[in-house]
Amino acid sequence: MKKILYGGMIVLLFLGCNAKKEYILFQNDINATKKPAKKTNKIRYIYQYKIVPSDRLSITVFNHPELSTSATNIKGIQVYPDGTVSLPLIGEVKVAGLTEREASQKIQKLYAQYIKKPYVKLEVLTKKVYVLGEVRQPGIVQLSGDYTTLIEAISQKGGLNDTAMRKNILIISGGFDSPTIRQVDLTKISSLNYKNLLLKPNDIVYVQPMGTKPLDVKIQGVQPILGFINSVLSTFVNIKIIAE
Repeated sequence: MKKILYGGMIVLLFLGCNAKKEYILFQNDINATKKPAKKTNKIRYIYQYKIVPSDRLSITVFNHPELSTSATNIKGIQVYPDGTVSLPLIGEVKVAGLTEREASQKIQKLYAQYIKKPYVKLEVLTKKVYVLGEVRQPGIVQLSGDYTTLIEAISQKGGLNDTAMRKNILIISGGFDSPTIRQVDLTKISSLNYKNLLLKPNDIVYVQPMGTKPLDVKIQGVQPILGFINSVLSTFVNIKIIAE
């Protein structure tokens, strides 16, 4: 009798595992963790965001609140189409193409002509990525740093839905001018590498559904992106696909 019960439990356990297999991440190479990791001396590339026109900047000049952007606009100041910002005392300064640190140092050097030992901190306030499709809370993820990862962005949006296609998550980069598509398979541990998972500001993550389902997200600030995704996916064969 005990043997029959044990046998039945094993069968039920086996069937239950198979039923949920579709929703398990990294299921295709689960044994890969048993292999010893290869040692490497490669230095990981750290991405640094560079300012572009239409970015909004927070500029703080310590001990000089009258020169800081918060004195006039708590949402920061916008970078003009020509890549410049207009600041008190020093006028228009070209910041497009610079990192936050480079722009801070440039502005600090210009203010040194007027005030003693200035210290300037500059921050881009509009760095974000879009996470759309089969996630629990699709929408915008604001970035506190220069970049994030696919796993972090999906986690901030509540994780994947049961209907998400985990084998072919799309990351669209390059904006409207030169979009490129990167494909990530979250059923493989081999996909867990820095190059695959890195998300830069303005990247779009699209988690496709397993079945046929229209892409429709009614969230403020996201609607213009939806048409862009549809146009990119409709001409998928003409888009450069970056290999993993």
